[in-house]
Amino acid sequence: MNMWRFKRKVFQVETILIAVIMASTAIAQTSDSTATGGKTSVKLSQEVINPTSLAWQLQLEEFTIFDTEGADGFAQNFRVRGIIPLKKGFLVPLPQLIRVIGFLNTAPGGPTGLGDVTLNQFFILAKKHWGQFGAGWNLTIPTASHDELGSPQWQLGPAFTITFTNLGNWQMYWIWENFFSISHNDEYGTNGYAVVQPNIFYTWSNGIYAGMEPEWQIDFKTGKVAFPLDFRVGYVWSGKLKYNAYIEPEVMAIRSEGYTRNPNNFGIRFGFRWYLPM
Repeated sequence: MNMWRFKRKVFQVETILIAVIMASTAIAQTSDSTATGGKTSVKLSQEVINPTSLAWQLQLEEFTIFDTEGADGFAQNFRVRGIIPLKKGFLVPLPQLIRVIGFLNTAPGGPTGLGDVTLNQFFILAKKHWGQFGAGWNLTIPTASHDELGSPQWQLGPAFTITFTNLGNWQMYWIWENFFSISHNDEYGTNGYAVVQPNIFYTWSNGIYAGMEPEWQIDFKTGKVAFPLDFRVGYVWSGKLKYNAYIEPEVMAIRSEGYTRNPNNFGIRFGFRWYLPM
């Protein structure tokens, strides 16, 4: 009976997500046909998928995990990310993006509940003809409702990004984030790791794009790594707002023996994003 309730809860979460995406897509397509004709272009797609674009954003992403190392049962991560753009900050007079990221997670065969919350701030330090360079910081707040759904430690670290946008239909950007534990080190030990995202995308004029956006993890303390590979196919269009919908299968390519921070062997991401330019 408990397992049935668990499966029903997961099904409800995914049903709600699919319904929201389908409804939003239908509304967007209706407004597009009457307002702007559903405009698509290479320039629009590259602007939308560029992580340093100054735009208000709401991003929803469901990561359905079908195979977890050393564990049985269904798992998932539902991410909500809001992005606040500032052309000039109050304390630092530079263009910047503030990201607030929350999760609703399900552990393999275990509980469903809140995950950790991450705050991120990126400053655009230089904008050249070839692209942009930025730097900032990450703060992870241990808000998980169960031990299996997040970290028990506060984490803080620097972050860097570089984008290459003058590549025709291609676009490439790298993100390097660092996380170092700053609480409960006596109880859980010190932790430090990096998340590196090598992102490469190709865009077509009809709004379709394809590429990769994996998150590679490197543990500073043990030297162990986890290198997944993914392939994203998405569609970008504009109406009253700008929209981005995508699907992204992911498989674990390389994982050091005993590395537990990313135990996912195979899963599929489904995402939908709204953009409102400044």
